[in-house]
Amino acid sequence: MSIPLIYLNGLFWPIDKAKISILDRGFAYGDGLFETLRTYSNKIFRLDEHLDRLLKSASLIFLDLPMTRNEIRSAMYATIEINGLTDSIIRITVTRGTQDHGMNINYASPPTVVIYARPIRPISDRTYETGIAISLFKNSAPRITGIFSQIKSCNYLSHIILREQALKEGSFEGVMLDHQNNVTEGTSSNIFIIKNKELKTPEVNEFVLSGVTRQVILELAIANKIFCKEQLIKENDVYEADEVFITNTGIEVLPVCYVNNHKIGDGKPGPLTKFLHKIFLKSFEE
Repeated sequence: MSIPLIYLNGLFWPIDKAKISILDRGFAYGDGLFETLRTYSNKIFRLDEHLDRLLKSASLIFLDLPMTRNEIRSAMYATIEINGLTDSIIRITVTRGTQDHGMNINYASPPTVVIYARPIRPISDRTYETGIAISLFKNSAPRITGIFSQIKSCNYLSHIILREQALKEGSFEGVMLDHQNNVTEGTSSNIFIIKNKELKTPEVNEFVLSGVTRQVILELAIANKIFCKEQLIKENDVYEADEVFITNTGIEVLPVCYVNNHKIGDGKPGPLTKFLHKIFLKSFEE
């Protein structure tokens, strides 16, 4: 098996040779951003939407990207090609780069850019057929003080801890509630509920990231005349839903059949969830 090649600040390195400084602020403070993307048959799915989010997030944290939009696009495709990948997961990480100790930002110091691509490890068909369990965690939704929208920061400690707690409870994912008991998002996913054939998902705010797959599902629902709405969702709304599913780049549309050991519907993936996954898969084949 060939050694993966990593894009690091304009050059490709074997993964065991790609190094950053211990003074890199991504390492020292989690001071950076990342995006996770997916390719289908060598094409990056919704690349522009991911780049839009990355650029917007960078502006919110006063980070000037050292590459243009087209340069990032070219570097991603070059990373796929040099690693001989077809269906893959790509992660781009941008940190504020190597700077002196302390919290003050040195704008003259160049950021660090890393692009890593790996083969996709798809979830089994059986998982989609049987559905998953998730755990809801009260008063756990994190936000970055001073930023009034959710961003994909490199500081993911709270998500990591909650995901581990969910796994220990036998769940696939942990979903966070804010201080007012509103459902927000999963540690790495967005959540949807279906009630009386109506599709609902928490509205985007400082606790809820505008997920790319989330947006695709909303677009597909509208195109197929499925009523959909972004709104506040309470814990009981999830328990009382006819269907529940979560979305992200890697899992696509994954049905949820148990929430905190509470059965959703008849305990099997619902018809609308299956339909949305089906048309989602068709959306990138066209």
